[in-house]
Amino acid sequence: MPADRDCSPPETRGRTLDHAASVYDLLAPVMTLGLEGRYRRRTIELLRLVGTERVLDIGCGTGILTRQIAARLDGSCREQVIGIDAAAKMIAVARRKAAGIVNVHFKTAVAETLPFAEARFDAAASTFFYHHIDMDLKKRSLAELRRVLKPGGRAVIVDVDTPTNLLGRLCAWSGYWLFRQEEIRENIEGRLRESLYDAGFSRVEKVSHHAGHISIFYLEN
Repeated sequence: MPADRDCSPPETRGRTLDHAASVYDLLAPVMTLGLEGRYRRRTIELLRLVGTERVLDIGCGTGILTRQIAARLDGSCREQVIGIDAAAKMIAVARRKAAGIVNVHFKTAVAETLPFAEARFDAAASTFFYHHIDMDLKKRSLAELRRVLKPGGRAVIVDVDTPTNLLGRLCAWSGYWLFRQEEIRENIEGRLRESLYDAGFSRVEKVSHHAGHISIFYLEN
């Protein structure tokens, strides 16, 4: 596998949020019922980070989680934590907010064609990204995630899942009807979960469920 490719990312069918880049950090807590911080903390706990590891944040948005991951590491090497997003405006905001943080790097890239060498990363995270891409891209991006993770590497994915109570059904289906995204319906129908179990990881565990429609999954390569 060649070294990391730094060319412009290819086109993607996935939905990007360039239009929301300037207000995303204000909207995200509202859309997650104020639980976004809890999801990030749990993600970092599950990753069990140590000082010298390399970590990938897929669909990083404005890079809040990326920066929090970087703060848990020793910060001794450049590009120790890399955040990728297909939305160039999101990446621009993330770079601005991370100015001066040596071990963080942000890159405009797509999850279905990650521009990194095989077994580059010890760990990876993705929060609220997979309901923006269709089933084909879900499968392709998970295959890419496996490719760039080291053997034994771990990942945490947080996203919309099949609702389990009235609140969950209201939140999940309201999101679907508001944004008219079939990708959200796929997650509601459990197809993200199915794709995780089918992706070939040695371990897939649903570790917790929140607000009746958000699940946190732990994976090992």
